[in-house]
Amino acid sequence: MLRLLILILFTLSLYAGDAYEKAEAYFQNKEYTEAFPLYKESAEKDQESDAAYKLGWMYENGKGVEVNSAEAIHWYKQAASWELTNSNKTHVYETIYRNLDPLDDEDSTATLVELANGKFGLRAYYPNYAIISYTDKIPKGETKFEKDSPNPDPNGTTYIHTEAKYQISLRADYVTNWFGFTQMWTGAYTQVSYWQIIIESSPFRDTNYKPEAFVTIPFYHSLDAIGMKGIAFGYKHSSNGQPVDENGTRRRNGDGPVEGSRSRSWNRLYTRAYFQWDHFFAELDVWYKMKEFSEFDDNPDIQDYYGPGSFEVGYIHGKLLTRLTLRPSFTKGHVSGELEMSYPIPYTYNTHFYFQAFSGVDSHGNIGGYGQSLIDYDQQVNQVGFGFSISR
Repeated sequence: MLRLLILILFTLSLYAGDAYEKAEAYFQNKEYTEAFPLYKESAEKDQESDAAYKLGWMYENGKGVEVNSAEAIHWYKQAASWELTNSNKTHVYETIYRNLDPLDDEDSTATLVELANGKFGLRAYYPNYAIISYTDKIPKGETKFEKDSPNPDPNGTTYIHTEAKYQISLRADYVTNWFGFTQMWTGAYTQVSYWQIIIESSPFRDTNYKPEAFVTIPFYHSLDAIGMKGIAFGYKHSSNGQPVDENGTRRRNGDGPVEGSRSRSWNRLYTRAYFQWDHFFAELDVWYKMKEFSEFDDNPDIQDYYGPGSFEVGYIHGKLLTRLTLRPSFTKGHVSGELEMSYPIPYTYNTHFYFQAFSGVDSHGNIGGYGQSLIDYDQQVNQVGFGFSISR
């Protein structure tokens, strides 16, 4: 088994073609004219999806080739098709298994290739990271572990300021060309967990589940005057999967979360616009909270804290990526913000140092942000964390 694993890893390391590697070197040096034919060779010969994405970008932006929106759309769609349908399995099979005995039927071979190659049509959505996080207030969670709990843990265990936090975020895309223009349909899933790893028994304090679906329409050059690159329309659900009511009594109406209940959830429809200005990029989200029956609404006032939308601005400087996301609430008179910074770890592939900070300010000058997690959405906190990410 170990021999097979070593062989697979070795052959995978040889899989990236010379043409693609040379093209990447030219591209990083902004020598687009030299990079273009090599990307095209890699795309046409090996069905390399990353090369096809680069060709689409070059045609869209006129880098190394004349602007051609039709060709840009063609290569973007080709890249998505190759990445999502694994149409290069035959080539992968020939590369990985040339020194192994083939299986006796096509279905078994396809299954073995899928197992060994590990490609399943998903990409990173938001950053996938793991950090050690510190908040200035003892967070909420299971009642018996909370500070000054009326029914404390028999062992005297309580939550502390420091905990582990990690995020898993994936997406799958499908490209169509209906109505004479391109659309990208996306299903995505994000999970954020807060883990009190240092205290006894290391309980998970809260986990937020965020499935969503949206369609993105690229604008290509039609709105370049304002830097607008596309618009998306979607639906998003957020919940923490906690019990509705700990004491089993009838749920009660009110503006805030139900007393004694750890359940938090909401559904929203949103519109998102994408912008780019040279090294700067931005996303503007506006959402609408879908109405629920009051007796089943875990948190009727949650939009008062999350606000009607968000604005994200990012800056790329070499290998350093910085993002700042702001969420204003006009009803509560505050602004919450999250800062993220990532930088590749030397001598590693696709692994980054990751820094995160969360804060805000209200109309009275109090420092702290709202909505850092669902269980604490109505608590004003400051948070800072550092760790690693495998996507950004």
